[in-house]
Amino acid sequence: PCLSNFTAPMGTVLSPDYPEGYGNNLNCVWLILSEPGSRIHLAFNDFDLEAPYDILTVKDGEMLDSSVLGRFTGAEVPSHLTSNNNILRLEFQADHSMSGRGFNITYT
Repeated sequence: PCLSNFTAPMGTVLSPDYPEGYGNNLNCVWLILSEPGSRIHLAFNDFDLEAPYDILTVKDGEMLDSSVLGRFTGAEVPSHLTSNNNILRLEFQADHSMSGRGFNITYT
């Protein structure tokens, strides 16, 4: 569940084992791919990561060096995000100890 591509027009991205808490030492990457010319909207429904060690980074594009739209940690639910193009890259990193509930994000 830690490396996958989402190609449906809408869907849900969940952290591993959500809402039971994700594991340790994770390095996950999810790509959300939509039609060329379209944009992707993210809505954060639930968010709980161990601050400041576990981080979700949202990037505008599929590459490792794509520009960062947001970097999130802690238990505050981030506000909605919209991509500037048709691909979003979500990178989730968790350290070696402790975890939160994780996250539940829907995209359209």
